Amino acid sequence: MSKASAESVQFALLVEQDDDAIERIRTLRNAPGVRMYMYNDHEISREEHVAWVARLRGTNTERVYVVLVHGKVEGLVALNAINHAHKRADWAFYLSEDMQGKGVGGVVEFKLLDLAFGEMGLEKLNCEVLACNPKVIEMHQKFGFTLEGTRRANVIKNGERMDVALLGTLPQEWQAVRPRFARLFSTN
Repeated sequence: MSKASAESVQFALLVEQDDDAIERIRTLRNAPGVRMYMYNDHEISREEHVAWVARLRGTNTERVYVVLVHGKVEGLVALNAINHAHKRADWAFYLSEDMQGKGVGGVVEFKLLDLAFGEMGLEKLNCEVLACNPKVIEMHQKFGFTLEGTRRANVIKNGERMDVALLGTLPQEWQAVRPRFARLFSTN
């Protein structure tokens, strides 16, 4: 795979995808290397997945996109708990095991921050990360997120309670670091 760039990574609304792309998302989500970092790590059934996608069609508080890398579905990025009155949302993403650690996550974060603070006009973006995933916490901090707190023993994984890191950022914090990433992810 060539270097991930803003041009090679695209978003497309999940609810507008064909059945094969929607099923690919379920397959990616069920992969062990993806499930291990999810709050709910059970294997998602076809019926459960179809019902979730159907629910997405009727909501204005969630926007879920497939992540396309060189045109192939390789992940998902979601804005959840969108609060239009307070101009805030939560976000999360996952990538196929093949794309992890190859710079694609950084491009996804770059594009998502531009979308959230640009087209969507949000003024606050939040995310939650399992404390056992320090690489992702550090990545978010490089993109201007601040560690705002910890939900102690908030999730049960493998029979053990785990902490969850709470992070947030504002448009001006994103704009302060954006030029570095724009240069990094440019194809020029």
